Amino acid sequence: MQIMRGSNRDKAGINGDFLCIKGRYAFDFVNREDRLTEPLIRRDGRLRPATWDEALSLVASKFTEIRNTNRGHSIGVIGSNRITNEESYFLQKFARVVLQTNNIDHHRTTDYPGFVRNVRKYRAHSATMQDVLNASAILVVGGDPTYRHPLLAWQIRNNVRLHRARLYLINDREIKLCRQASKFVQVQPGELDQSVAYLANAKELGSSDTLDTIASQVTALAERICQENELVIIFGAELHRAAIDDLMRFGTTIPGTKFICLGDHSNSRGAADMGMLPDLLPGYLPLDQRSRFEQAWGCEIPEVPGLNLLQMFEAAKQRSLRALYVVGSNPVLRYGWDPFALKQAFVVVQDLFLTETANIADVVLPATSAYEKAGTLTNTCGEIQRLRKAADSMGSRSDLEILMRLGMHMGRPSVIPMPRRSGVHADLGQSRGAQSGEADRNAVWVVRHDLEPRLDVFDPEVVLQEIRQIVPGYSSMHVSLNAEGAEALPNFTDPDLIRPSEDDLFSSGMLGRYSAILDAVLEKRLTLPYEEAENGFGMSQT
Repeated sequence: MQIMRGSNRDKAGINGDFLCIKGRYAFDFVNREDRLTEPLIRRDGRLRPATWDEALSLVASKFTEIRNTNRGHSIGVIGSNRITNEESYFLQKFARVVLQTNNIDHHRTTDYPGFVRNVRKYRAHSATMQDVLNASAILVVGGDPTYRHPLLAWQIRNNVRLHRARLYLINDREIKLCRQASKFVQVQPGELDQSVAYLANAKELGSSDTLDTIASQVTALAERICQENELVIIFGAELHRAAIDDLMRFGTTIPGTKFICLGDHSNSRGAADMGMLPDLLPGYLPLDQRSRFEQAWGCEIPEVPGLNLLQMFEAAKQRSLRALYVVGSNPVLRYGWDPFALKQAFVVVQDLFLTETANIADVVLPATSAYEKAGTLTNTCGEIQRLRKAADSMGSRSDLEILMRLGMHMGRPSVIPMPRRSGVHADLGQSRGAQSGEADRNAVWVVRHDLEPRLDVFDPEVVLQEIRQIVPGYSSMHVSLNAEGAEALPNFTDPDLIRPSEDDLFSSGMLGRYSAILDAVLEKRLTLPYEEAENGFGMSQT
């Protein structure tokens, strides 16, 4: 099956009638000729085709040998911020239960643990996309929503245009939203943290004559913001540790304020929420609260925090990390890892293309794209979005199925969750809803007759049931991570671990670089005058 175009035909869901350039044009990578369609095993120094059974058996035997000989501490697992919640959840479960290690991390694009820490500390609330559209005032500190979070920027511009919201900006450079801003304070590069400190301590600083220009501007802005209500504060990955604390302390003094922490890529929030962290379990619970998951999973979890992504690389260089399992990530490119340092480790990569990291792997497993599987994603506002399968792929398998089959090969089928259903089951039959945009009549009929769908063991819905049952905050479609575990404060993230994607709407990122259509849009944009290019190709203006 070939995808011909991207369209939000039914104009439903969180995005409504909005599609950014990547959503509309960057889909043709799915049908590229160099897409991986069969497993590869390194033989005689070269990656050669193999069967799925050969590849999974080899990976299972090597992982088992390394785990039993050197314990799980010698195995590292790197996840992705573009796989589904179900896959991220099961990956960290696989690492902790089957591989017996907490050495699990992912490419972090912002400090979500630090954000959740202060959400719990100040009993704060996160804002939804609808909140952004309806807020009376919006404060954006750092970031560039137009090019990194186009739907969010669209909501901000619509609010200013339709509802006359006041938009306040603090940034170290001019961004496109400056056109709609009521007030813009530009600070020097690297001084956003200091400006937030001025914001938080504005009352103590007052209007002293000793304040420098930036401090005076920020304190004046703080006085103005304190007069607002229904405020939404949005901040970018430039803020770390004390700056996040300062900003949220300031915001919670204004009744009704809600917050958004910006993270790049499609599911950075979901990856962190699902526990793809070496020192935190799903829902940002510390390892000393692991009994909740041990009871649900029926096994013990390692109690010692694992290695983070940078520490894994250092351990691989020192040859104490004997195996590395990389799912949907490319640390050789993103973190500039030296491929030679991984030569002594058994490296397994799960991806769509032969990336820089896959090129040095001992085993490469072909995975499906977002268009070819189902599941859920969590956007940066904490809203859970459904992903429905729209196409089939030949040879590749979803990350979830690969992980489950690998668990079976390693003799741990019990790691796979079983459906928690009590009603009468019914087969869903042929459904056209996800592929045509029409109503899924079969699913409607099943619900109307009080039936429950018969779920396959590899169905992500089974994993979602387990997530909703045991992961704090995931019982509804909007995540509320201050509802449970308020006494558990996650650690702040080491700023060195945070690497914003630096991709924008026209960049060639992890998958966009494989899209010829997106490249064509970029080339045409670069041949147009600035204003014409900015207003074309779906870049909606106020």
